Amino acid sequence: MSVLVTPGNLRSALAVTRSLGRQGVAVTVADERARSLAGSSRYCRSSLRVPSPSRAGDAFVRAIRDEVERGRHRVLMPTDDVTLSLISGARSQFEGLTVLPFPEADVVQLAHDKAALVALATEQGIPVPRTVVVREPADLERAVRDVGLPAVVKPRVSRLAVDGEWRSGSGPYYVRTPAELEAACRAVSAAIPCPLVQEQVPGEGRGVFVLMNRGRLRAVFAHRRLREKPPSGGVSVLSESVEVDAQVLEHAERLLEALKWHGVAMVEFKHDARDGVSKLLEINGRFWGSLQLAIDAGVDFPHLLYRLAVDGDVAPTRGYDVGTRLRWWLGDLDSLALQLRDRRDWAERRGAVREFLRPAGRPARAEMLRRDDLAPAALELWQYAGDALQGALRKLGR
Repeated sequence: MSVLVTPGNLRSALAVTRSLGRQGVAVTVADERARSLAGSSRYCRSSLRVPSPSRAGDAFVRAIRDEVERGRHRVLMPTDDVTLSLISGARSQFEGLTVLPFPEADVVQLAHDKAALVALATEQGIPVPRTVVVREPADLERAVRDVGLPAVVKPRVSRLAVDGEWRSGSGPYYVRTPAELEAACRAVSAAIPCPLVQEQVPGEGRGVFVLMNRGRLRAVFAHRRLREKPPSGGVSVLSESVEVDAQVLEHAERLLEALKWHGVAMVEFKHDARDGVSKLLEINGRFWGSLQLAIDAGVDFPHLLYRLAVDGDVAPTRGYDVGTRLRWWLGDLDSLALQLRDRRDWAERRGAVREFLRPAGRPARAEMLRRDDLAPAALELWQYAGDALQGALRKLGR
């Protein structure tokens, strides 16, 4: 039993490696860095360095194929959007060598394309924010008319391959005037063409995390973000497992069934405070950052995905512990720093510090630091300190 995980310097990759390693699966981690978070885990059997997927995609795919053939890995698990896109696009090169537990390339690309996703959701009767795709200047006027202001401007896809290299999209931008709208669309288009303009939906984010077998639900989980980085909305740094929102699950299942989705996915919605309807934002077709929380709460997505790949199916899993908490300490520290920088009121700053030191509610498990596997937390701290030092030196050199 063996699996190849790539890339390795992600929190989700570490969670996958720990999960499978504890189940007795031999894990090999491939990353462009000589040392990665997952590669430093005691549950990683071996690690290797490969070309950068974002800068040398073809060379990366060749290196992964060579490793799969040499190591005879039964399953290949990409853990980010770029590696998922590259390997799904080269699926024919892996036929007969390993199992790829994720959809065909056209389904992956449709899920990553927010404009195409909005069209599919509308066709399936799933609520979405009012949306306009800006392809030409006239679309700006249509966005003001049909979407209204304030609005959100975001890239159509999070990452885009251009001349063999992957670009990251900028934004989202929150705009209130036509001038701000035009400037935001220019900024987004500089990296990725055809930005989306969507209505700004007031309310909280709600999501669902699932495992699908060719469009059939096999496992489900939900959490809420207690703190994020940045604080205005981003990745979770303190999160808690919650019961699944029935409306969100119904819409997510309908959408993924239409896609005949295979493997894991995170489907994100915004619960509209005006009408109580959750509206679709996006699908992420790979493991998510706070994956360890689901595992701690009782839904071991990596092992379920491995068994699905090897055995062809798994028994449906619905139950888990509600109220389990997970804390990413260094991410939470960044979030605190941003709050102290942006908040002018000293009472608010003191409150942020108190909440960081002693968060209200149940104690949270540390995501990175685990007693049986200390090296990844030490490596993360080393990388964090190095990045902070480089940032300070850049500022001094200006």
